[in-house]
Amino acid sequence: MPSRYLKELSRLDKVYRAALTMDVTPLIACVERWVAHPMLMVGSGGSFSVARYAADLHEFSTGQLARAVTPLEVISKEKQNCGLVCFSASGRNHDIIAAFREAAMQEVEPLTALVLSAHSPLEKLGTRFRYTDIVNMKHRLFADGFLAVASLVGISILLTRAYRAVFGQPEQGIPNDIAELIHQVTSFLKLEEIGIAANDAMEGREYVSVLYSPKLAVAAVDLESRFVEAALGSLHVADLRNFAHGRHFWMARNAKKTGVLALISEEQRELGDRTLSLLPKELKVLPIWFRGPSYVQGFAGLIVSLFIAGSAAQLAGVDPARPGVPVFGRRLYHLKAKQKRASQGDLNRSAALRRKGARVDDICWTACYEQALKKFNSSRYEALVVDYDGTLCDARERAKPLRPEVTDELKRLVEKGAVIGLATGRGPSAGKELRASLPSELHCRILVGYYNGADVRTLTDEEDPIVENASEKNPLVVALAKDPVLDGMVRSNTVQITTGVKRGEAVENGVEQVRLIMHELGVDGNIVTSAHSIDVCLAGQSKEDLLGEMRSVFDLGNGPILRIGDRGRPPGNDWKLLDNPHGLSVDKVSSHAEHCWCLSPAGVKGVQAAVYYLKRLDWTARGGCIRLSRSSRP
Repeated sequence: MPSRYLKELSRLDKVYRAALTMDVTPLIACVERWVAHPMLMVGSGGSFSVARYAADLHEFSTGQLARAVTPLEVISKEKQNCGLVCFSASGRNHDIIAAFREAAMQEVEPLTALVLSAHSPLEKLGTRFRYTDIVNMKHRLFADGFLAVASLVGISILLTRAYRAVFGQPEQGIPNDIAELIHQVTSFLKLEEIGIAANDAMEGREYVSVLYSPKLAVAAVDLESRFVEAALGSLHVADLRNFAHGRHFWMARNAKKTGVLALISEEQRELGDRTLSLLPKELKVLPIWFRGPSYVQGFAGLIVSLFIAGSAAQLAGVDPARPGVPVFGRRLYHLKAKQKRASQGDLNRSAALRRKGARVDDICWTACYEQALKKFNSSRYEALVVDYDGTLCDARERAKPLRPEVTDELKRLVEKGAVIGLATGRGPSAGKELRASLPSELHCRILVGYYNGADVRTLTDEEDPIVENASEKNPLVVALAKDPVLDGMVRSNTVQITTGVKRGEAVENGVEQVRLIMHELGVDGNIVTSAHSIDVCLAGQSKEDLLGEMRSVFDLGNGPILRIGDRGRPPGNDWKLLDNPHGLSVDKVSSHAEHCWCLSPAGVKGVQAAVYYLKRLDWTARGGCIRLSRSSRP
């Protein structure tokens, strides 16, 4: 076999072992955000195999739909109600970059890029759209030649470990090395045996036909990619049943020219045996049987694909790692799928309408958008009330101090005379973080509403709210802790009970479950949600209650108060606060035509959007004024 590809295959066991020992904590955090959503997995060239593996892994693990797509599909279609992950080893693939940018402008969430290289253009793009995640899993062993080899194996194992960790599954289920993997999962004892058998099936044959079980689809996809990209031969693929619908005519006419590779799961053993027994005798057939969990079969199939491609390379006398790229191929690679780019003003308007769930060409909604901009830009505010988690503090940074750009803007506004209310579903932890982030001389002009407004006090009050804990025998607490949809972690006191949903469950399902339990027990209270929890407000409180306290404590008049939050859609914990003509969201909005708009630039959400609003808010002795532009860029 030509040297470069041979060397890459010889290092695969080191790659495999390295991927089993790397820290996958950053990837686990992303997978936790993916599991409750249908997902698009985006790959180009060799990374398309990774995308297909990731899509299969997501479906097998979560039960959610997932699909591998190319960057052109992302660029050409509008995405709705799904998350998206871009895979690029170098982080420099311009098609992947374009897909990521387009998805960010359409505010697909969750949106992640997984790269294996530091300081890449994709990482730089992630700083432009701060709500996104860029995960760098760089390792010196993950370098590739022309075709993806080490990166394919490395990323597949890292993804598998992350998904298993999210669902509390032990890593002991993953074989320790490639030899053990092949021995445990395939019908062959050694990889070398597969290579010899593949040589025999393909030698003297002009065409290769791959039949596969659904769990081995990723191996078929990868084989097709390698045969075409490295010009190893003519190959076509079909699953065991789709093959029966007309595909078999090829073999009827070209049996003596065709070799068959059958990648079959034990679950389809009977179907596989019967299918292969009916094929013409002139065909050369290599059946490879796979067993074990779906994820193990998937990356075992990828390993087998790499070595079958090596056998085909030997027969063809080419090096898949250095096939040589023709001039026209380089020119093709550097073409860009350009779209007619709208003006920034049109992009921002479309984003605002899309957030409302409206069509971007709806004339009535466009008029409402213009009216909302006019209202904010012409109003003078007596005070500012801002949500904390998800607005000033990113959910990914809950245990950290506020970002400097947030504290700088809050300090600027208070020093200019603003009084500020900070609303949070949390208790003492929020006060401690706020006092650590903001100068003590400003604390007297900041009012904090803890537990969704149940306890309100100035930030100078260092005796943070200590609310009596609810009894562990409280029927609602007991029922929530036992419910199979919820995560079993219940924090409770006399004004609020907080819980969450199990990984993979939609928050909406958890809310419905909590509502049913409360109805059954005859318990009253408001149910609201944040990005990470479900709160039962037993005292009927809401963050809107903070406004009345602001007027009383700071002796305000009856003028408007600017409200900023992130969960403006019921049952979000900011929806009552933002259900007002002067409510601005940094994320979720209500469907009300006049209330709760998100007017940040396209692709700007969360803390980045909050900073955008604060930077455009000025304060004088006459009050606060905000200036929101139609054409601001992220």
